[in-house]
Amino acid sequence: MDGNDIYGADAGPVGLDNRPRPKSTRERIIQGLIRSAPFSSLQRRIIFFNLTGLAFLVLGVLYLNQYRSGLIEQRIDSLRLQAEVIALTVAETAGQGDGLIGYDPVRANTVLGRLVRPTGLRAQVFDNGLRLTGDSRSLIGGEIEASPLPPPGTETAGDPDEIERFYERAVSMFRRRPPLYEEVPKGGISRDTEVRDAARGKPSSVVRVNTQDQLIVSVAVPMIRSGAIIGVLVLSTEGGDIDRVVRSERAVIVQVFVIAAMVSIGLSILLANTIAHPIRKLADAAENNGTLSGRPLNAERVEIPDMTRRTDEIGELSGALIRMTEALYARIEAIESFASDVAHEIKNPLTSLRSAVETMQYVRTPEQQTRLLDVIKQDVDRLDRLVTDISNASRLDAELVRERMQPFDLTRLVQMLAEVTRSQGESRNVSVTLQGPASQLVARGLEGRIAQVITNLLDNALSFSPDGSAIMLRMRRRDSSIRLVVEDEGPGVPAENMLTIFDRFYTERPESEGFGNHSGLGLSISRQIIEAHGGRLWVENRPPRAAEGPDAERPGGARFCIELPD
Repeated sequence: MDGNDIYGADAGPVGLDNRPRPKSTRERIIQGLIRSAPFSSLQRRIIFFNLTGLAFLVLGVLYLNQYRSGLIEQRIDSLRLQAEVIALTVAETAGQGDGLIGYDPVRANTVLGRLVRPTGLRAQVFDNGLRLTGDSRSLIGGEIEASPLPPPGTETAGDPDEIERFYERAVSMFRRRPPLYEEVPKGGISRDTEVRDAARGKPSSVVRVNTQDQLIVSVAVPMIRSGAIIGVLVLSTEGGDIDRVVRSERAVIVQVFVIAAMVSIGLSILLANTIAHPIRKLADAAENNGTLSGRPLNAERVEIPDMTRRTDEIGELSGALIRMTEALYARIEAIESFASDVAHEIKNPLTSLRSAVETMQYVRTPEQQTRLLDVIKQDVDRLDRLVTDISNASRLDAELVRERMQPFDLTRLVQMLAEVTRSQGESRNVSVTLQGPASQLVARGLEGRIAQVITNLLDNALSFSPDGSAIMLRMRRRDSSIRLVVEDEGPGVPAENMLTIFDRFYTERPESEGFGNHSGLGLSISRQIIEAHGGRLWVENRPPRAAEGPDAERPGGARFCIELPD
């Protein structure tokens, strides 16, 4: 039993040189160096991205943290409090009596030196004309401590001051730079805003930097005696005082970063090993046993490591590779079996053709020559039919994978094919009846291939239907699938052939159709098409018809069932 209508054009030439290009010596050397590296490419990437994110976080903390601003605010408050106390003391001690507005500069400098010495701050006194009359830097005695500078060119790249200067230069590109601190000479008049504000009775503060880019915080307060402003006191930090505190805070953050970086590197290596090592094992298994290295496939079966116990993507990849390998071997075995079947099927008509040709030289009568020529013609036609069907069958897989499945009207397709079969059976009085739902049934797939399957089943039913019988088509929707049934009133399928009927080159035709008119690929191709659509195709016999005698136990005909997903 078989259907021989096969849709599609003849298969084109099949490329034989599809093997992968062998690797060059340079490529093998580079791959060997990569494999022998301390860290794989994936490990290096994971470590790099983890450290990059951590570095940006630390830089953001260093740049955006409020510690520096808070420290400056605290220092301003502390300086203002100290300045008010010192200004009050100097005003009461050095202020002139008898209603005079002013102070004694000599006495003021003496008191100022005693008060400022323990604090380590710099104090300056200005009179009402904003003229500098005293500076604690010139009042505090003692030798200036100095340390020799290193010889030129001996500074190391890792010097903390150099790193700090580099950081300050980098940050200064994004942060507004404070104004430069300008020294006022002894007897000079100050032009600073905070001194002028204090001379008007308003305490003021300002943050500047010296020529070494060190922060200097200054607070100016008025010196008041008897309700009158007799001068201005300016209290300033020494350059580097605040920077040292900020630098120590940054050092702590950098230490935390180093520790976090070491932990991140360790965790990154651990994470990368759980990803890169299994992937490398899978790649090695495929390359050492397969064709990736440009060598032919080994005689031994390729074994992919089974990591399906893992619940992550690596386990899914391992399972996919295992299934793909098994499918590849199944395809190889199917190709070998197909090639063997093809050779066997082609050998039969060739043997008959050879016998007819060899016998031709011995025949004498025209009638015998005519019969031999008929045999030769039938064998040639059979070979041509076999080659065409085999060519179409060999290109079926590629076509099913390449073409895109789309929704189509299955009801209209079945109605059209039923009408064609009905016209073919009129000469034998074989009727075709279609039963289906009133609503339209829409299936998803390749309409041409589904039409090929239905045509094969209808042709089979028409071949085995006796004259005056009926072919029944039934369509219905079941849950999430569509079922199509083709029934005939023929002899049915022998029980021993229920499984082999879908094998390649299996054929059992009525004697009226002659021998060799069918290749035996129709039902095999039909099942392959239906399974490619995610459906099923099977055969069963109809219940026996009510009859007497030898026909009482005979099936009521064959029933082919197609089930397609909705």
